[in-house]
Amino acid sequence: MTNESTLPHVPHDPLLTDAWLGTPEFPGYRANNVVARLEDHPQVDRDHLYFHLLLLDANSQLQDNHSGPCLALERQQSLPERIRFVRVVAELVRFSPNEDRGLSAIGQALTLVREAGVDRGCLLVAAQVLDNACSEEAVIASLSQLLKLSMGMHDARRAIFDVAAGLARRSDFDATGAADLGMPTADVCSKSAPPNDSSLHAQMSYIVHAVGKAHARRYLQGLMASELVPLPHMLGV
Repeated sequence: MTNESTLPHVPHDPLLTDAWLGTPEFPGYRANNVVARLEDHPQVDRDHLYFHLLLLDANSQLQDNHSGPCLALERQQSLPERIRFVRVVAELVRFSPNEDRGLSAIGQALTLVREAGVDRGCLLVAAQVLDNACSEEAVIASLSQLLKLSMGMHDARRAIFDVAAGLARRSDFDATGAADLGMPTADVCSKSAPPNDSSLHAQMSYIVHAVGKAHARRYLQGLMASELVPLPHMLGV
């Protein structure tokens, strides 16, 4: 459980650029090139905290931002709940921003969590909105990261390898799989053998390409013991 007087520790991961910012009262969290943070602007909304999602460029300078009253967090919200909110939102959109469009493509998802919060149901909806809006590579990166957080790297690699192998064996996937996912058969990518590369990213790429980026999260949720959204317990908050 989070100590109310300090911000949590960030486990070291050489592949990520993460850091806590601000204070426990008004925390912020950086996940790669996005920063989710809270402020107090009673002149804008006297009853709720104020939320910023900042997109940073390669030099850590502000490139874009999404800001507004955080209707999900009243001003009397506890410090652990504030910390939990920014950590979850930062993880949710870690890979989502588009270099050309900035945050505009994911504005709907950001508004959703800012207004409705980060409970399980809201995260499932927001993640689907992001998958529809983001690139295939962003979806692959997000699903890989969340599976690793949920299961650990070793178990995640083993589980996703089994899913990819099972998908490749399904000779009826083009018809039956499309119906299961609510997709027209013509929209299903033709399958090739899964890659020899057993890395999590390579196997996830195969699955996302096979079923489509807008359907991959739901497909995997139906097969794995993970909801593939950034739930607080996965993040240590």
